[in-house]
Amino acid sequence: MDPLGSKAVSHRKESMLWGKISPLQRQLGNTLSAWMDYQLQGAGFFRSLGLKAIVEKEITGARSNHDVDVYVQGDHLGISFVWIIECKHWKTNVTKAQVMTLAGVVQDVGADRGFLLSEKGFQSGALRASGNSNVTLTSLADLAETVGDRHTVARVASLNLRISNLLNRLRDIKRGNDDYYLPVMEEIGKVFLLPMAIEDAIRGELPTPYTSFGPDQKFANSLEEMLAVADSIISEVEACPLMTNPPLVTPKG
Repeated sequence: MDPLGSKAVSHRKESMLWGKISPLQRQLGNTLSAWMDYQLQGAGFFRSLGLKAIVEKEITGARSNHDVDVYVQGDHLGISFVWIIECKHWKTNVTKAQVMTLAGVVQDVGADRGFLLSEKGFQSGALRASGNSNVTLTSLADLAETVGDRHTVARVASLNLRISNLLNRLRDIKRGNDDYYLPVMEEIGKVFLLPMAIEDAIRGELPTPYTSFGPDQKFANSLEEMLAVADSIISEVEACPLMTNPPLVTPKG
């Protein structure tokens, strides 16, 4: 038998079958693929914010069941929330009817907010209708820009708070037990320059050094890289033995 020949015959049959598919069927197939990609992009964006996002989820509401494009769950300050995301990969502006439909789904399932995503835009009626509802009309591009700036501010604040807490705890250990002076200073040295490095990266002063001067000095080439590096270094110090199993601190009198 000739396996290669069999594969060639199979490919010719697939080609013949594809040739019998009408242009309309092909167009519908491409449209479906693009819409599904848009769903996945939407889910990926919300996951990048640390939220749980499920694509094409069926939800039971008070009156009926609903199939939603993306179902998002999250928690903020101990308060859980649910968002319903509808993705409209259309070549025309989204209509008022779509806004009203999503608003009804949000109300029926008890979600906190709905997001109607469209890169093309929205009709004037849709924009007016959303003003009196808990449905946000936006695009992935605009959402990423708006949320991205706020998310970055929150990340920077969180990192600086963790650094401050680490430095305070390490200094307490150093003051209370002279035997740990050198290991404490080693851990302090890992995070001491990070606030300045983060500030430099925010100002666009790149590449940004985040370790002491010398042949082994390391640099971050973007703000995102700097924040990721800072998080990694802080986590490393938070997990060091001095922090997880601190020595007994003897008050000096």
